[in-house]
Amino acid sequence: MLRYNGEPMTSRLLVLLLLCSSAGAARAVAGAPITPCDALATHVRATATDPSVVERPPGQDYDDYDRLLAPVIRFPRPTLPDAGVRVRAQRFLAADFGGEAYELEHITGPVWRAVRAAGTAECQTERFFSVRPDGGFGPIATPAVFGNLCWFSSRRVGVVGGRSALIEQEIQVHPQLGVDIEITPWTSRALKTCRVAIRFDDAFRVTERFCKDPSVCVAAEPLALQLAEALGRADDGATMTTVAPPPPQQAQALSTPLAKAKETFESAQSGYTDLPTFGAKPSTRYSLYSGSPQVTLIALAGQPFIARVGIGGIGWRELGDYLVTLYRVDGDDLDPIASYVVERKNIGLRSVTTSVPKPYLGNQ
Repeated sequence: MLRYNGEPMTSRLLVLLLLCSSAGAARAVAGAPITPCDALATHVRATATDPSVVERPPGQDYDDYDRLLAPVIRFPRPTLPDAGVRVRAQRFLAADFGGEAYELEHITGPVWRAVRAAGTAECQTERFFSVRPDGGFGPIATPAVFGNLCWFSSRRVGVVGGRSALIEQEIQVHPQLGVDIEITPWTSRALKTCRVAIRFDDAFRVTERFCKDPSVCVAAEPLALQLAEALGRADDGATMTTVAPPPPQQAQALSTPLAKAKETFESAQSGYTDLPTFGAKPSTRYSLYSGSPQVTLIALAGQPFIARVGIGGIGWRELGDYLVTLYRVDGDDLDPIASYVVERKNIGLRSVTTSVPKPYLGNQ
């Protein structure tokens, strides 16, 4: 295979072809330069015709989109600093990181990035610096970020069109699955960022069902799908649309048990964290309710139930499939009747758009 600077010629030619795409040509005619985001958007539209690229295989995290982005965006193995640079970096960065562990990433030429991920949300702290010809270090202002760099927001050093670039990703879960990619090419001129927003069509499917009352369990399965989708489509990930509500008088009579159920679930009391499986072993990777599950009333064949809808995970971290449990109200007790695991899966590309993003300002 022909290679250029150690890189396969086929990958390099593909990137060059993408940079000369019809979308880019239209921009060039209008007098605007072809951006890395134009190339990425064209590549995603072409690549997404292969369902395997956008589907979420079982057990794959939602934030693993590297295959879709390659080869326009590559994340090569990082260049490790020599011992001298590392020792001097420790002194230079002591005030920023203290004794905390961090990684050094080479960007280009004399420019380096130091990054530390800490806490349960894996929040990133960054520092940029350059190595002067005399061996000393000089700070570089941290480029703007477009998310909070915590949990589903992160930034890495990548390569686009043969140039080093900062690649930030904001994973989107509501109301559509997707990812925003911010590309900041690292050049000697002012850093200019563009964004590619990728959204997927998706589908919900019951993969596991656990029954204490088989008749209710089977009849309620379509409602379990609707409840999972209602939570998934909520703009804020919490405000669900109403699904199969009971009549107003029946709902009013159950207002107190519903309030107690919410209080019980939110307090994570023992026995109310796990998805009830009635002695069976679930196959889903995360069978504990995480985050802030929603509680609502539904009616099935004229009979009211309290439904708990959430996402499996650990603590506040929502990592897995959707979990749905139906409870029958028995005085002051909640009697679980049926539970479901609902998979949400990418099934195709919905849209790809490009824009110039605004920097993230947090609570300012």
